[in-house]
Amino acid sequence: MSDYPLHGITVLDLCIVLAGPTCGRTLAQYGAHVIKVDPENRPPQVTPWIDVGRGKQSIVLDLTKPGGLNAFLTLVESADVVIEGFRKGVADKLGIGYNSLKELNPRLVYGSVNCFGQEGPWQLRPGFEQNAQAATGIQLRNGGIKSSYEEGRPRPATFTLNDYGTGISAAYAVMLALLERETTGKGQKIEAALSHTSATITGPYHVDYPGLQRGHIGGPGVRGTGPFNRLYETADKEWLFLSVSGQTELTFLKSIPAFSCIGEQNYDDHMETIFRTKTVAEWLTILGAAAVPAVRNTYAAELHADPFNQERGMVIKRDYSNRLHKTDDFGRSHNWGEVTWPGNPVVMSASSLVEVEPPSFGEDTEKILRNGGLTETDIDNLRLSGAIPETLPINI
Repeated sequence: MSDYPLHGITVLDLCIVLAGPTCGRTLAQYGAHVIKVDPENRPPQVTPWIDVGRGKQSIVLDLTKPGGLNAFLTLVESADVVIEGFRKGVADKLGIGYNSLKELNPRLVYGSVNCFGQEGPWQLRPGFEQNAQAATGIQLRNGGIKSSYEEGRPRPATFTLNDYGTGISAAYAVMLALLERETTGKGQKIEAALSHTSATITGPYHVDYPGLQRGHIGGPGVRGTGPFNRLYETADKEWLFLSVSGQTELTFLKSIPAFSCIGEQNYDDHMETIFRTKTVAEWLTILGAAAVPAVRNTYAAELHADPFNQERGMVIKRDYSNRLHKTDDFGRSHNWGEVTWPGNPVVMSASSLVEVEPPSFGEDTEKILRNGGLTETDIDNLRLSGAIPETLPINI
């Protein structure tokens, strides 16, 4: 008996890019058997494949070719979850919409992930991370201000907050639907959208009530929310984030001789000058001794090299350089060299989490089809029709 929370759950993942595949990867990290389904003409890029393709088996199957749809429907019969990231109506046209699949498998949990949701005036629009940011005000807020009287230009947030947030939210909803199924015996459809996730991620900006006075929008223009919560450049061209959030911490800051005469005006200019007088290491020592919160900005390479980060599983490192042009013990034919990826952000005291690794593209195609009940003749016919490739796996 496995102690993985989602052991025994089978997921068919039809999603591309980041949001939907993040849902599938998250379910895999909790022990689900996730099968990534792609047509041959949609090979992934290496970076997202290593990031959100991990923990999945990979099958290359074209649902539009003869036999391809029937093969997929055969897999659906014994699946617990299907997740898709198509625009509204596309899944129905392919013959894999929720209403069709729930007739085939009433216990199925069906997840739909897109940019603008399944209802409303924008329901048919395609969209990705930056579209969702623009539509929900994130880029305006991220522009910040240049001064107390001048707003900065809108600026895209450089991290895919809505993609990852939507994927994790969708995984959360899938797990709740599976829990509900334990009581009802029936599946259901869950929906998640990048533009809806934005309201959660930027929650304080959506809170309103009579008398609320909003302050200036923070962002790159002010490098934070004010002079005591912002980035400062130090003498060695490093960056330090000062985080003084209350009167007690402000008193601690003023106990440091360099800050003892901070005036009531021009905080930013004055403090920028002070911080440029010492290195980031010197400031961390001085501020730490005074119990003033401050953190040096750290580069990704430093996080990867930190033994503690590797030990606690924040960063996972694997070396595939000795597998060039050959297949490893798991049937994979990677040729990526030494790679890193982020580990699982949570731990559970009584359950294990899966240390998920990326598959080779299409490596599990024939095995999954056989396990699904297809015969060798069926598989040969799929190959002849172009529904599955002649040669697998496919290097990416």
